[in-house]
Amino acid sequence: MPKQVKIDAVAGLKERIGKTSALYFVDFTKLAANDFNTLRRKLGESKVAVRVVKNRLALRALTESGVPADIEKLLTGPTSLVFAVDDPIAPARTIREQMKKMAALKVKGAYLDRVLYPADQFNFIAGLPTKNELRGEVVGVLQGPIYGLVTTLDGLLSEFVWVLDQVKDRPRATAPAADAPAPEATAPAPEQPAAA
Repeated sequence: MPKQVKIDAVAGLKERIGKTSALYFVDFTKLAANDFNTLRRKLGESKVAVRVVKNRLALRALTESGVPADIEKLLTGPTSLVFAVDDPIAPARTIREQMKKMAALKVKGAYLDRVLYPADQFNFIAGLPTKNELRGEVVGVLQGPIYGLVTTLDGLLSEFVWVLDQVKDRPRATAPAADAPAPEATAPAPEQPAAA
């Protein structure tokens, strides 16, 4: 029978996995302790949790949470799990920045939107726009046609006002009065008989 500590550890991991939007698997084998603490602190600023896990317990928690069994190939050697809650891309950007400073830091892979990504696709993930950047792009796309419509309507209104000003300043033609008698029609001259 498994020890209660292990059962609790798996239950805790499952609960945390259920709340995440992305998981990153990091290899910290050759990383100095100070560098690893710096990485944890930087990720903590983005409200991202980092946990060093035992591979067997992590595998059990992940597979029971619905992660494909292929995840097992990422769980070799010392492994840290990075749990992203709000923004699934923010931790990838932070890890990529820290990898430039810490050559020993390696990413084993990622699990995002129910898809398992190997380490060679990590830079692609880290290059994706964040939610706020995507929202800004959507606002820009929606704002363009609205701005064009407002500009067009403003131009039409300005032209209409200009035309009204021109009509107002033009002299008015006088119309014949309704009381004036109509001119008499002249009768055609009678036809002359043709001479024979």
